[in-house]
Formats: sequence, C-alpha cells, structure tokens
Amino acid sequence: MGRRHGGRGRGGGGGEEDDLHLHKAARSGDLAAVESLCEANPLALSSRDRLSRTPLHLAAWAGHVDVVKCLCKHKADVGAAAMDDTAAIHFASQKGHVEVVRELLVSGASVKAKNRKGFTALHFASQNSHLELVKYLVKKGADITLKTKGGQTALHVAEKDDVRAFLKECELSLKKGGELPSEKKDDSASTIAEKPGDDGAATKDGDEVGLGEKRKNDGIAAGSRSPELKKTKVSLGHLVSANDLDEDEEEEAD
Repeated sequence: MGRRHGGRGRGGGGGEEDDLHLHKAARSGDLAAVESLCEANPLALSSRDRLSRTPLHLAAWAGHVDVVKCLCKHKADVGAAAMDDTAAIHFASQKGHVEVVRELLVSGASVKAKNRKGFTALHFASQNSHLELVKYLVKKGADITLKTKGGQTALHVAEKDDVRAFLKECELSLKKGGELPSEKKDDSASTIAEKPGDDGAATKDGDEVGLGEKRKNDGIAAGSRSPELKKTKVSLGHLVSANDLDEDEEEEAD
C-alpha cells in the first residue's frame, strides 16, 4: 500500500515534511500551494500519511474539485488505495461530492472499484443518502446488483426512502429489460453544485467513513429486505482524523 510516515512531518526528514505539506494543502483546499508543491516535488503526489492516504484522498473527501483537478493533472494515481482499500472515489462518495466523482471518473477511476469489504462508490452514496450522486453513478455504469462481501447490494444499505425508491425502480427496469430511470431523461447531477459546508467535513473529529444516520421508520423497509441479510455499517473512522497531521504520535486504529 505504499510506505507510511511515522513522523507525520514532525521530527522527520525534510522530504517527509514536504510530502505532508501537500497533504495539508490538499485537505484545506489551498490550490496555489498544491500547484506549487506538485511542481517542486512531483513524488509528493504519491506520498502517504500514517493512514496510507495520498493528497488526492484528502482532497476528494473534502470536496475540493479544483484541487482534485490539479492533482489529477499532475498524474496523481486515482486508483490508489488507503487503508481498507478505500480509494479516492469512495472518499468522495461518502460526502456526496458529485463534481469530484465526475473528475475522478474522467481521470480514469473505476466506477466499480471496491474496498476491502466489497463496498463500491454506489454503496457508499446510497448508505449516506446522496440521491443525486446515486443517480449519477448509475448513469455512469455503476452495477446496482454488485454485492459486498456480506451479500448486500446498494439497495440493502440505503438509508433514505428516496434512494431506496430509485434503486427499486432501477431493479424493476432491469428485470423488464427496459432503460434505467437515470437514462430516461437528463441527469440532474450533471449540473449539481457542491453543497456549501461540505468542504470542511474532513476536519471534524469523530467522522467515520461509511456511517449514515439510522432510518427512523423501520416499518417501511421491513417487507423489502431479505431476512437473512442484516444491514452492516462500515466503520472506518480511522481513515479520517481531524488532527492526524499535527498531533503527536498515537496508536493507529485497527
């Protein structure tokens, strides 16, 4: 997975310090600094922090589209995997960043990429109730029938009724051999703008990758889920830590 940086830029070598400067700039959305650091040290693009994340992972999570474009322009590896094989497209899908996902796909990311537990971008978008991103991913070829290692499709992990309704419609259309709902008309996700306030999401303590709020109306889903398949949450909070670039050494989560 690439080397880890134990020093996190504190007490380490100069090269390591420079690498983590790019991580910080990418995470905060400092486009000028990102451009300058990429020009000065191209190797920093593939550098890893202590959680095996590249600058692209952090920019994708935070929703900084211009930074993502810049990193991709400088040939960042769009398929690079952080811990648990979580790729940049998975990070972006957690937060519903449609424009970031679009840029990653244009730059060569796979819409069918899975993490270690078998979750795709569609699983993450569905679980976190990002309907417009779900529609966009389906339009771009995401397979609604793909299952996690626990046997769950995107529909199984969907949290909100509107997402579930859309995915059910997709399933019915496929069974009938018709067009998917997102193919019947222009996808509204093509013009959606990033929601204000999302950019700082990666800096909040306690964020967990793959966690959505529990559905309050369990009765709605009772008749639609297979009894043997229980919804599982993917707790990857160790991938997102507010101060992991600045704090003193601490033990890495499992």
